[in-house]
Amino acid sequence: MENKFYVAIGEEATRGTAESTTVGFVPVLNGKLPSMEFDDKRRAEFRGEDTVKGDTTFIRMSQKWSGSIESPFFTEAGTVKGIMGTLIKHFFGDVTTSQNAATGQYRHMFYPVNDPFATGALDTKALTVNANLNEGATVKNHAFRGGRVKSLAFNQEVGDHLKFTAELMGQSKVASGTAIASPVYATENLRCDYNNLTVYTGTITRTGTPPDYTTFAFGSATQIKPDKVSVKIENGMEGIMRLSGVDYPDKTRMGKYKVTLELTLDWEDPASGFSSADDLNAWFASASSTNFFLHWDTGTQAGTGDNHMLDIDLPLMQRMGGEPEYSLDKDPMITLKYEGSLDTATTTYLVGILLKNTATAV
Repeated sequence: MENKFYVAIGEEATRGTAESTTVGFVPVLNGKLPSMEFDDKRRAEFRGEDTVKGDTTFIRMSQKWSGSIESPFFTEAGTVKGIMGTLIKHFFGDVTTSQNAATGQYRHMFYPVNDPFATGALDTKALTVNANLNEGATVKNHAFRGGRVKSLAFNQEVGDHLKFTAELMGQSKVASGTAIASPVYATENLRCDYNNLTVYTGTITRTGTPPDYTTFAFGSATQIKPDKVSVKIENGMEGIMRLSGVDYPDKTRMGKYKVTLELTLDWEDPASGFSSADDLNAWFASASSTNFFLHWDTGTQAGTGDNHMLDIDLPLMQRMGGEPEYSLDKDPMITLKYEGSLDTATTTYLVGILLKNTATAV
């Protein structure tokens, strides 16, 4: 028997109306369906029954789903190539897209907005996660509709692909149906890998009117060379049930955006460049902050000019500490930890993400 599992993401024009036709295919790192959560209540009513023998009926009162898309990060998806950017857009709520002259290259700038569901932002849009898997010898599509993105994580280690995780929640599942045929995936040269990444602190040259930057430069910045780095961004979204005539969450309430960064690197104080000792000692001395910038360049041109790339701009990161780890048999290491603050002076955002590819829209 064959074992097939593949995922396609669709953007719903109206939340709750599943999109299983216009989709982008995303390679995933595990074959796991989103988890359905049902509120099945025992019927607790006096009905002339011998209740000591047990309850006779369960009634389904509500439903919702949650799950994660875990994928190597590609700058584009297969078929509808803007879907990677669409996942990021549905986390932040909006995107500013511009074309680099007439080169076929498009720049998509993301950052937190006050109301992700305003007209002109997400409005009524949502996501469908289409999980296609074999039921015996027949492949079926399981569509999970009404999806929201509540967190994004970017984890990079030496010798590995950039691992991208989008945590989702949603309304309900459509009955399994005909599989989405002929999945297509982005080419391998659009994958972000560890050897595509440079990490910077210090002077970042930003081009454009904040917060809608179109490119970044690092000629005067200081490069950092960690063993691994991770960024997690959360928006505090919650799916809310109301007395609205449906048995699934029909309202999404916002929380507060949060971004955290962790860097694992050598515990040292070099004569020049980034000093992990200085950074920790600055935290010991007082509340203090610095900035970081993560730049993945695939080396593959997007149209003519710049390459396919992913940039994460962290303009104001509060130092949160980290302890050096000593061992008898190797050099000491340290994992430095940071939490973002809103940069009102320069960028006007907590975190900004710039994606460059050939997708005209995301």
